Amino acid sequence: MVKVLIVGPVTKDRIVKGNKIYNTVGGAVYYQSAVFSEFGIDNTVLTTLNPQDNILLDNFPRQTEVIPVHTMFTMEFENIYPDDDPNHRIQKAKAGTNSLKPADFKDININEFQAILLSPLTPYDIPLETIKYLTRQDKPLYMGVQGYLRHIMDSKIILKPWREYKNYLKYMDIIFLDTLEAKVLLDNPDYDLSGIAFKLSTLGPEEVIITRGDQGAVVYSQRTHEIYEIPSNRPEKIVNPTGLGDTFMAAYALKKLETSNPMHCASFAARISSEKMGQLGAYKKNK
Repeated sequence: MVKVLIVGPVTKDRIVKGNKIYNTVGGAVYYQSAVFSEFGIDNTVLTTLNPQDNILLDNFPRQTEVIPVHTMFTMEFENIYPDDDPNHRIQKAKAGTNSLKPADFKDININEFQAILLSPLTPYDIPLETIKYLTRQDKPLYMGVQGYLRHIMDSKIILKPWREYKNYLKYMDIIFLDTLEAKVLLDNPDYDLSGIAFKLSTLGPEEVIITRGDQGAVVYSQRTHEIYEIPSNRPEKIVNPTGLGDTFMAAYALKKLETSNPMHCASFAARISSEKMGQLGAYKKNK
């Protein structure tokens, strides 16, 4: 039986689009669990939250086993979309230091899983000691690097270069980031995306995926030594872009269970992300 482990915080989200406001559950782990569940893949989510917010966990799919690690804070996000451009988002957040340590995995049999998705939302969520612990389990590690670049100042999210990225990336098999994050990570806005993807791959990851919103994605494969330009799939309508990158990452990882072809994985992820953009909330299969 194929199983996937997803690690990171769940959040209380407030989504503002035009004159509509939605209060909902969020966090990369939530959006990713929906993708695997919709395609019949058993998945386990190890997540942090305050015990008073356990009701948030009722929103996860039935096929998802959720293991809560109780902390003092539940992370809160506000995603504001001031216009119809899905790439234009204003984010605000409130967060404590909710680190997942190796001891938090004591009740999990890592050998049961075919892949592990690491989905931090701040630099503190998944520390290096935890990554080293997971590496010893010899399972493919997928990482969304956005959290390590995010710093919260007066509720505003500011992206800053990630000084320790080399120490982390050497343990990764596949990493995901978007255009802005890619340029901030290397602290050089003049790099082209293909150059960034290649440079990051030399630090350890077998594949580097840079998403470009409605412009598709760029993938570099160390195995094939090729850059793949993946076009986007235009959605019929734009309902809610929140969780789009998380959905892409989960769909890519899901397809990776079937094939090693980066083009096939990324094209599938682009299609699933397009479907999700036309939906409110987490991904549901397009009937």
